[in-house]
Amino acid sequence: MANKITWDSNPSPVTLLDSELDSIPTEGSVLSGVIDNSTGLDTVIDFELYLAEQSSARSAGACVDIYLVSSIDGTNYPGPATGEPSINTIVGSFAFSAAVGAERDVIKNVTISPGLHKIFIKNRTGQAFASTSNTLKYRIYSIEVQ
Repeated sequence: MANKITWDSNPSPVTLLDSELDSIPTEGSVLSGVIDNSTGLDTVIDFELYLAEQSSARSAGACVDIYLVSSIDGTNYPGPATGEPSINTIVGSFAFSAAVGAERDVIKNVTISPGLHKIFIKNRTGQAFASTSNTLKYRIYSIEVQ
């Protein structure tokens, strides 16, 4: 009988996007390369977005939307080739203050299925991202029932 739930590991964060985030205009977006969860078969993913100091203050309610776009057949991803993916794939929004200073935000405990996944980021800060030093990191892991 199970009596304890723990993390199966404490993985180090992996940088998924860095220079791809540089100078993205407000309402601009970027699609990442593949996160392959077809052999690790982990169940949980956390994300950390770091925005370097921007040249102008972000808007009130500034955020960056993040979507987890998954391929069921290993080849095709939902949504148009260009443009925002389906609302069904959004996993959250990173919240930022209406300031210019560097900030980071974390979204934790997002369920991830087996297979291939990409991350879509949409800038809704009201300002272009800084020209360098922005990063999106993730860590992927599972829980263990003992």
